[in-house]
This record gives sequence, C-alpha cells and structure tokens, in this order.
Amino acid sequence: MEDRRARWARLAQLTADARGRVSRLRAAEVLELGALYRAATSDLAIARRDFARDVVTERLNDLVAASHALVYSGAPTGGRRLRRFVAHEIPATVRATLPFTLVAFTVMLAPALLTYLAGIVAPDIAATALSEETRRELAARRPGTEIPLEMRPVAGPLIIVNNVRVAVLAFAGGLTAGVLTVFVLFVNGAALGATFAVLHGSEGAGALLEFVLAHGFLELSAIFLSAGAGLRLAWAMLHPGELRRRDSLRLAGEQSVRVLLLCVAVLGVAGLIEAFLSPTLLPIWAKLSVGALTGALLWAYVIFVGRRAAGSP
Repeated sequence: MEDRRARWARLAQLTADARGRVSRLRAAEVLELGALYRAATSDLAIARRDFARDVVTERLNDLVAASHALVYSGAPTGGRRLRRFVAHEIPATVRATLPFTLVAFTVMLAPALLTYLAGIVAPDIAATALSEETRRELAARRPGTEIPLEMRPVAGPLIIVNNVRVAVLAFAGGLTAGVLTVFVLFVNGAALGATFAVLHGSEGAGALLEFVLAHGFLELSAIFLSAGAGLRLAWAMLHPGELRRRDSLRLAGEQSVRVLLLCVAVLGVAGLIEAFLSPTLLPIWAKLSVGALTGALLWAYVIFVGRRAAGSP
C-alpha cells in the first residue's frame, strides 16, 4: 500500500479532474490515465486475492470502478450521431428487411382476398364472421360519425396504443420462429376481408373505405414493416448461416429494433390522423390526398434516404 499510494492518488486526481469526460484532460494526462488504470486493476487483483477483507481493497475497488467508467465511456450522443441514425441507419436497415416485409404483406393479403371472395360467393357464411351488433353498427356507419367530436382527444392516444400493441405483437412473434407473427397477420387479414364482404353492396362499405383512406396507408405500412422485422428475427433463429444462433439473433435484433422504432413513430402519426381527420366530413379526395401523400413520404424515406451515405467511406 505504501509503495502504490502515490500512483493511486494520482489516478484519483485525474479521474476527478475529468469530471466524467476524458476530453477535459490534456493528451498527456489521458495517456497517464490509461497507464495508471491498468496498474490499478493489477493491484486490485492482488488485493482481492491476498487481502479480500481489508478496507484498502474496498477503496481500491471504488477507485478502479470510477476510472473504468471514465476510460471506457462512450462518445456522447450528439446531433451528428442522431442525424446519422435517422438519415442513414434506419432507412438502410428497413431496406435490408424489405424481403421480409413483402412476405408479411403477402401473408396478410392472401387471407383478406380469400375471405372477401368467399364472402361474396356465400354471404350467409360470411355474415357469421361478425356479430349481429357489429354488422348493424358497420351498416349504419356514415362519414363524420365514427368518433364523436368530444371523444377525439381521448380516442387519439387509445388508437395509437392499440396500433403499437399490434405492431409489437407482430414483431415479438418472431421469437416464436415466426408462428405468432404469421398468426397475427392471417387473423387480421381474414377479419378485414370478411368485414368488407359483409358490407359489400351497402353504404357501410363506402363509409368504411372513406374512413380508412387518410390513415390506412401509414397504418398498414407500419404493420407490414413490424411484421417483417419479426420474420427477420425468425429467419435468424431458423437459419443462422455461418454465425452461431446467438450471434445471428443479436444482429437481427439490432436491425429489427430500428425498424420497430420507425413503426412506432409512423403509428403515432397515423393514430392522430385517424382520430382527428378520418372521422370528419372532408371530401373523399382530400382524405385520399392525405393518405397518399403521407404514404409516399414514408416510402420515399425508406427507399431513397441515406443511399449516398451508404456508399461513402
């Protein structure tokens, strides 16, 4: 202890002077900090072996812990890092998972078309897919009456939470080898097709279609993207390739979480549109314009943003 007291004190002084950031130290002090830290870790190993219950060992452990946090601290997240994350990493990751997104789209579209066509051919059977009360409510629906004006501030957050819950469920279903993800897509697709089949030929079908025009592009895109991220996880689990399954899942998880972050943001916008614009008496062309514009902006961001950065050194 007497031999090493001076260098421990110097390490403590440098750690205190840095105040959590090595950028506050001079270059020579940074090099000195590294050398003193390595020496202190060796001292701590000896102290733990030979003097485990000594008070000096406890204090040395605290010193090493404090300097470790400084030596291995990451660079602070600044505006440049955030811009790169939004303008490059997220769209590049989404583009990498687009094949899985296409599979998710197909898995949901197929049962939707099948149940819709089956409902047209056999309307009596299709009617059993919905309760009598639900059929009456859908048939009586008229544009502008879906959500009462006074309920819209409350409905908005509830819609967002519900949509995010479905997206997270489709994403997390990838950990069941994709079984739950496929189930969620299949059930929602079948329900969507059956609903339009029951309303076929009635004013309720037009009212329902008009209601979803403004927010449907964003909402469905987010569901397909999140489900595609779940299928990406499932593929990493079932087909790790040359990687260990654990490493394959870790890499796929990093990709999928980026996609999910985008989906949550998109569903937030879609929920606000659904609560405050979709249930209004705006003309159909206005709602369609909002839906087409927001959908086009989303997919333009996914397909085009960050491509130049991807090829740069």
